[in-house]
Amino acid sequence: MTTFEHAMLAVNGTIATGLTRRYGWKIAAVAGVAAVTPDWDGLVIVASTSAFAEGHRVWGHNVLACLLAGLLVACLDYRFDLVTRCGRLVARPLSDDSLQDHLVVRRHFSFREGVVWNLVAVAATASHLPADMIVSGTESLSDWKVRWLWPFTDDGWGYPMIAWGDPGLAVVFVAGMFSMLRWRSNSRSIATGTLLVGLSYIVLRGTLAR
Repeated sequence: MTTFEHAMLAVNGTIATGLTRRYGWKIAAVAGVAAVTPDWDGLVIVASTSAFAEGHRVWGHNVLACLLAGLLVACLDYRFDLVTRCGRLVARPLSDDSLQDHLVVRRHFSFREGVVWNLVAVAATASHLPADMIVSGTESLSDWKVRWLWPFTDDGWGYPMIAWGDPGLAVVFVAGMFSMLRWRSNSRSIATGTLLVGLSYIVLRGTLAR
């Protein structure tokens, strides 16, 4: 999946569970951030192309790395409320005081809420692995396998259904996003529907391609 699709998968999944009704938009935002963190291993391309070839979809795309990344994102965000602080930075040029007032940095903490933050972030990072198993390959690149248990084994698994960058899946997520903006009171139902439509699209395209 693309970065956008990974983020939207986690955001929609979080909204569909109803967690945003209790914890607000922040829990969905941190899920979206956590969901894309396994792709940190693609940044090694700045070091060398050989490191990229060796590490991309390996070093960050395994159960151990996803667990650690999810916990790190959750702990940092819950302690310092990073998503809210970033939101305030983005909103500052708009000079909208009402928006700034809405983006209130967390001042109170609870053990239960912290546990929820960690569970959601870990689930979001973990969603990256099966997503990359079924959305795999391009016209110029062969399908890739996800090495879930690296570094303990180099065995990889994959079940490619649609190609990476397939526009249809992105269209589904964009449509769901704008629908939630239009009908906010029905966000949970729309998020659930978005996930079901996205899954149906993947299955249909994958079945027709075989």
